[in-house]
Amino acid sequence: ICNQTSRTVKGEFGPDVLGAQTKACGYRVVGFFSPEHGFSGVRKAGVISDSSQSYNNIPVYSLYGATRKPTKKMLAGIDVLVFDMQDIGVRPYTFLSTMIYAMEAAAENNIEFIVLDRPNPLGGERIEGNILDTSLRSFVGVIPIPYIYGMTLGELALKAKGERWFKNAAKLKLSVIKMKDWERDMQWSETGLTWTPPSPNIPTPESAIGAAMLGATGELGFLSVGIGSDLPFLRIGSRLTTSEWLEFALRSSFHKSIGCVGELFTTPFNDTIKTYNGIRIELPKDISKATDLYPSQFKMLQILIRQDSNIRKAIFVIPYPARTMFAKVTGTKTLFDAISHGEKLEVIFAEWRKECETFRMKRKKYLLYD
Repeated sequence: ICNQTSRTVKGEFGPDVLGAQTKACGYRVVGFFSPEHGFSGVRKAGVISDSSQSYNNIPVYSLYGATRKPTKKMLAGIDVLVFDMQDIGVRPYTFLSTMIYAMEAAAENNIEFIVLDRPNPLGGERIEGNILDTSLRSFVGVIPIPYIYGMTLGELALKAKGERWFKNAAKLKLSVIKMKDWERDMQWSETGLTWTPPSPNIPTPESAIGAAMLGATGELGFLSVGIGSDLPFLRIGSRLTTSEWLEFALRSSFHKSIGCVGELFTTPFNDTIKTYNGIRIELPKDISKATDLYPSQFKMLQILIRQDSNIRKAIFVIPYPARTMFAKVTGTKTLFDAISHGEKLEVIFAEWRKECETFRMKRKKYLLYD
């Protein structure tokens, strides 16, 4: 189960490495499975595909098409499933869901499951946001964890099995191949690894941080968060308000170490382009000191609603599908109304912090790194 991020420390493509070792190691690669964005990672978010594909004459099965879970037919003759992809550390990113669904399929078919672990680009200590309301379970929220979960996918695999978060979890034979020398407080720049974009809108490790900061806001549609621009998730723009108001709202909401510069930017739109009044986000070299990356975006939204009548009008006419997706991505049914009706968000955030501390304690027995 792989894509373009399946690279060794030397930059070698994982499927090539596995294929080259088949004779020496006595196994045979019989199939590849690709997630959202496809085997090469170039498809836009949300674009489904069941197109036939192969790599080195080995079939590539899409797990982001008619099925999101490997079928019995796909798994015929397979003894071991190996999961090897780079995640970005936030719950809605669908590589996590692909892993959980594949673990469930492996358990149902008595197939061993191995995770080749990789760093969490947000680090292993940052935990923010609410635990997913399981009534909102979907492919952008499949297990009850915080929005920013502070674990590696290998650790989450162990926790999902241990907490019985998927069918027949107890039956699954699971192994995690640990990383060498990774520590929980490492930033990506400290790993010495080359970043391979896991999807078109996460071209850099900084854009992964931006996704944690602004990804939920982007679902509402009335603010651009830079998707399609040169700096996805590191820009905020609007045609309804000014760059000055956007800068004021960001500086009033996010940690003081996070800065911004006002500037116009463009994104493609059908056969033309859209130009936005915008700001470019400037992240500090050490992001670990910036608290509340995730909740601060909702403070920013409330400020914009209060200060600008155009934004206030826009928030109340957001289409139902966008509101529904916002609820699924945030994992809560009440947040949108709280933001739009001016409720005190700090009360909500205090509850989130309690949930995060409980999660932090319960995760301990599944942690693999200091």
